[in-house]
Amino acid sequence: GTYEILSPLGAGGMGEVYRARDARLNRDVAIKVLPEAFAADADRLARFRREAQVLAALNHPHVAAIYGLEESGGVEALVLELVEGETLADRLAQGPLPIDEALEIARQIAQALEAAHERGIVHRDLKPANVKLTPEGRVKVLDFGLAKALSGDPSSPNVSASPTLTAQATQAGVVIGTAAYMSPEQARGKAVDKRSDIWAFGVVLYEMLTGQRCFEGETVSDTLAAVLTRDPDWDALPGKTPPSVRRVLRKCLDRDAKRRFHDIADARLELDERISEAAPVPEAVSRPVRRARWIAAVFALALIAAAGWWRALRPRPAIAPAPAAFAINLPPADQIPFDDMPVLDLSRDGTKLVFIVDRDGRRQLEVRARDRIDPRPVPGTDGASSPFLSPDGQWIGFFADGKLKKVPLEGGVAVVLADAPNNRGGVWLSDDSIVYSPDFTSGLMRVSSRGGKPEILTKPDAARGERTHRWPTYLPGNDPAVLFTIGLLQGPGNYDDARVAVYEPATRMTRVMFEGGSMARYSPSGHLVFLRAETLFAVPFDAAGRRTTGPAIALTERPSGDPSSGVVYAAFGADGSLAFIPSAGPAAERSIVLTDRSGKARTLPLPPRAYHYPRFSPDGKRLAVTIGPGHGNADDVWTIDIETGALTRLTIGDGNGNYYPVWSNDGRRIAYGTDRAHQGIFFRGADGVVAEDPLFPTARPDVPSDWSRDGSRLALTRNFPSTDIFLVSLADRKETQFELGGSSPVFSPDGKWIAYTVLAPGNPAQILVKPASGTGGKVQITSDRGSFPVWTDRGIYFMADKKVMSAEVQ
Repeated sequence: GTYEILSPLGAGGMGEVYRARDARLNRDVAIKVLPEAFAADADRLARFRREAQVLAALNHPHVAAIYGLEESGGVEALVLELVEGETLADRLAQGPLPIDEALEIARQIAQALEAAHERGIVHRDLKPANVKLTPEGRVKVLDFGLAKALSGDPSSPNVSASPTLTAQATQAGVVIGTAAYMSPEQARGKAVDKRSDIWAFGVVLYEMLTGQRCFEGETVSDTLAAVLTRDPDWDALPGKTPPSVRRVLRKCLDRDAKRRFHDIADARLELDERISEAAPVPEAVSRPVRRARWIAAVFALALIAAAGWWRALRPRPAIAPAPAAFAINLPPADQIPFDDMPVLDLSRDGTKLVFIVDRDGRRQLEVRARDRIDPRPVPGTDGASSPFLSPDGQWIGFFADGKLKKVPLEGGVAVVLADAPNNRGGVWLSDDSIVYSPDFTSGLMRVSSRGGKPEILTKPDAARGERTHRWPTYLPGNDPAVLFTIGLLQGPGNYDDARVAVYEPATRMTRVMFEGGSMARYSPSGHLVFLRAETLFAVPFDAAGRRTTGPAIALTERPSGDPSSGVVYAAFGADGSLAFIPSAGPAAERSIVLTDRSGKARTLPLPPRAYHYPRFSPDGKRLAVTIGPGHGNADDVWTIDIETGALTRLTIGDGNGNYYPVWSNDGRRIAYGTDRAHQGIFFRGADGVVAEDPLFPTARPDVPSDWSRDGSRLALTRNFPSTDIFLVSLADRKETQFELGGSSPVFSPDGKWIAYTVLAPGNPAQILVKPASGTGGKVQITSDRGSFPVWTDRGIYFMADKKVMSAEVQ
């Protein structure tokens, strides 16, 4: 097909693996050619295809993705994500791992298993050969569920790679897996569940710590006998192995599955708590935070501030001070908004917390002092976003109405300092200047807190792949410096690959600190704490030299945030305090509800998932929707049959996003945006059969908005260097510029007009209409504010203040 085989990568009981080049998408992939006996069995082949569809839905940073299933000349092959680096088996061939390295790898393996188990997927063949260690330090688990999908393979005489498979992989009486890592119930041929993966996890962790197999014999039978009868050699564990890690191993390797950990999350949490018990390590090596016994808090109704959380990152004194934790419980009418911008900040001394509250559709700031029980509103902050406190804690900087403003902590008349139509954060420095990012794709600017003309500090460099400079914060030192995030052109909605940089006003120089994270904040423990893969990480940092000094490790705190903009709802004080909004977890999953004009609603018969961007097909019988964590981060496009609730997947994410689906006028095709290497807009058949087709031959930062009813034109929004509207003739794929500074364009039913959103500096978003020809005057439809128009035969519908409004149009 479109794949050029480049070189062999390896072979095992589950097939031969080759490096290949995907000529269509211009990327390297891994091709796993399935055993010859497999293709001859129609039942097994059908079973495998069904299983592969389930596995393809498993998108996680620590799981190698399945891109597709191909057939060529009677040969069946899986197209997989190509993961560079060595396997854990290769690494273990050099001997045992240091304790901190072994536990960090184990933590990431546990996260991968946790994500799979939540979807009902059991690995069944977890072993070091199925774990890759990338050059960036990430763990990728390979071959999820393939033991089940490939059930029927003969056993291998190689104990280290011997998947013993028979035809009924999920039933009792079946032996499936690799002998040295099988659970006792697998070895006996009993029915298995996720607890078999937990056993294998314990075996792998034991091997990482000791450098030797937990169960071993000369033959497969001897190895299985050891699994069933022999206890691990606990004396082989290093003497400095923390007691909590020993407990994890014993709870994973209990032969009675009922007494084993029931969820891999239990083991992961135990590993999180082991840090305070670990042996001392050099100062330059960072260590995860010791978990505090947090007061239970509900997302959007509570904030937690913890003093002293970071002390566990330092070598422990003889008596470690206990972290103090408390929750801020808000009245039921108040909600912390889910936003793509910061929603809270903590004063430098840790005594004051400012955060955004929505009450009855009105948004304003509130302040909670540590010595007060209840938060109080801050007058003059209506519509506020991205709050930040002055160094002395007496002023609040914030954004509202397209402006950068400041207001006294006690409230009053807000003072406008500068234009900021679509802010990406700000910080108040000790020299009494404010550094801020005014727009989606801007650089950093600086203005005096007393007012004046803003100056440009940085500009994104497209030649270096930069798209945006955002989320500035302060760095301590004699000269004020600014830490900020550089978002990339490739993958504008995925900040896991963003760069963290520092700008030094004294030299006017910018230096990249590291890659692979966003919204870094300085901790007085001597670390930078940042967001990656919806997880907080800490990397040791030399504030004087302004450089990192060691590897990053994951922390146990799980704050909320918006991965699509790279923001995390957390703030740090110079006294070591941490304030954050707890992660929403499953609350991020949604249902899809259909509502008519009278307000009557019905929920579609679908499982709760992370649905985004629903769009009706022209006949109203189907929906196109994105399912995933949010714009970017491996989202995919699906279609939904409204009557039956049947889901059909159209795209296979490869660690990047597919989003903003738009139907063709005849309902046969769907256009969507993508964050892949060939960034831009693609078309695909709505039935999933017709292959992808890019709108343009070169990558562009575009997303589709609407397809004209006659099928001749596509309206799109281009997101760099500004947000602009273009129209594309689909006959020759030539584009024309329609409106600068606009977004969300939609055609009128007759195709003669286009409604769109515009946000002028200092003004709320409004909806305008002008001729689709691009010539002629504009008509403002909204009187107050509005965004996201939809044009139907009955008029224009739009959003305003979290309400759906309509306007008749003649």
